[in-house]
Amino acid sequence: MKEITVEVIKQLREQTGVGMMDCKKALIEANGDIEAAAEVLRKKGIAVAAKRSDNETNNGRVAASVANGAGALVEIACETDFAANTEDMGKFADLVAGHVASTNAALDPETILEQTSAGSKLSIKENLDELISKITESIRIKRFARYAVEHGVVNAYIHPGASIGVMIALETNSELSDDQKSKLATVAKDVCMHIAVMNPLCIDSDGIPADTLAKEQEIIKEQLRQSGKPEAMLDKIMVGKLRKYYEEICLINQKFIKNDKQSIGDYVTSSAKEVGVESVTVKAFVRYGIGR
Repeated sequence: MKEITVEVIKQLREQTGVGMMDCKKALIEANGDIEAAAEVLRKKGIAVAAKRSDNETNNGRVAASVANGAGALVEIACETDFAANTEDMGKFADLVAGHVASTNAALDPETILEQTSAGSKLSIKENLDELISKITESIRIKRFARYAVEHGVVNAYIHPGASIGVMIALETNSELSDDQKSKLATVAKDVCMHIAVMNPLCIDSDGIPADTLAKEQEIIKEQLRQSGKPEAMLDKIMVGKLRKYYEEICLINQKFIKNDKQSIGDYVTSSAKEVGVESVTVKAFVRYGIGR
């Protein structure tokens, strides 16, 4: 058995982030071999995960990664707010976001776990097991999204505290220079911040689920009937009521929080002139909120 010195214990701690006593126990179990001890600690993380797998994970954090016309937004779930705000949790969330953003493959949380991200010798699952061994909570990749555009930009915004994250893809009719991409990225960030606050349901009225729209129309009609409006006038009045409804839930119809005299649709459309292209459109957006 190799001698287990304080220096060796510190080396394992620096490598894994696990406490000194746990590192010492792992080294004893591994006969002083650092790599074997690291494997012992990873297995400990697996054991902790198995024991706590049924625990509720209502807390967590979001992270985003954007590069080369592609981006990813991920949500990592855990048990407590304390764990969500640790540096180790932040690093793991960034690792997963970077990995998702950099791959073109169709992914799901289970597939990701078996893959190895750039710059890491460990698989995502092995990184997760190490994190669980440090934090001793149930932790999982809850959900993620990836966007990519050929012409345009993808950008993201993470609200302070990493409890809300937004990603958007803006598409243009032509290829952009680096300067144009920079200008459009600013527009995209503005819209992301708006989405974080206003939480729209969809891009435009075409994105409203049919059953949701039908229910809203029926509610409006019933309200109009109860107010004494004649039946023959209901459909005409409803047009204006629905316009207000769209302003509440459709991104392009919402009033821009930075300028309430302008809708988001108008802001995005007018940005084309500043960027120097014929058109800019919202291709997609996603918003994650912890616990929602």
